[in-house]
Amino acid sequence: MFKKLPFISLAVVSLVLALGTGCNTQPPHPNQLNAFDGASYDSLTLAHGALTSLRSQVNTSYPKYAPVFNQAATAYSAAYNAYLLFRAQSGSQSSVSLEINNLVIAAVALESAFESDMNASAQTIANVRSRAAVIRAHAGKNVTVSDILTELEVAAAIAETVPAAKPYSAIAVMVIAATSQALAAERASAGQPITLESIQPVATL
Repeated sequence: MFKKLPFISLAVVSLVLALGTGCNTQPPHPNQLNAFDGASYDSLTLAHGALTSLRSQVNTSYPKYAPVFNQAATAYSAAYNAYLLFRAQSGSQSSVSLEINNLVIAAVALESAFESDMNASAQTIANVRSRAAVIRAHAGKNVTVSDILTELEVAAAIAETVPAAKPYSAIAVMVIAATSQALAAERASAGQPITLESIQPVATL
């Protein structure tokens, strides 16, 4: 039995909660326009926390991931801008949903790059992602917080299976730490007013 990587307790507990509920449990924000507004803000809060954490690590230790990170950061900026227009009531929910969906796709591409280099078991990846598919099936059209949260926790769950003694385990630690930061950001914003300053676009590398 290999030694587990640091930070995993938070990620695993959150994954269990996500797999058990398949929905966001954040309380509403006092200044949200509607439930969609609050859910979109929570999605961006999660993604912002993860990207901020990953940016630092990719920039200093893993420059090979810069191109795929930049794709995710660009997708985040597009989602943020669509959300900004929606908040100003000159944009539509469908535009925000589309851009958040594109952000999820970019996040999956980034995760896939990490998974490949972590040498995670293909069977493990398939098992975790099949459970994630169940969440999406129950979420239906509500592809906002649940999707972002699921992708982050899928990545952390896969990273948790990587033996700490392996030379590529540092990548797994990076993924788990990013998920932890994202979840911490979501918890900190729970029930608080929406503040656009806290989810500003993450600069590309």
